[in-house]
Amino acid sequence: MLPQEAIEQFKELYLKRYGVKLSDEEASYRANNLFNLYKITYMGEPCIEKIKPRTTNNYVPKSNNHK
Repeated sequence: MLPQEAIEQFKELYLKRYGVKLSDEEASYRANNLFNLYKITYMGEPCIEKIKPRTTNNYVPKSNNHK
């Protein structure tokens, strides 16, 4: 899990790049997913036995379709 300071930086960068203001929850979700992608890309895929299944029951990603 990324620290709150990193989430705030992600929110600022996302707003500058896409013009969309993210909630803390959505920014945390997106930033952590991006960080995990980079970790797997640069450090390699972790051993499957070390991965614990994680689910979120209350978060639904929102579309970024804005016109």
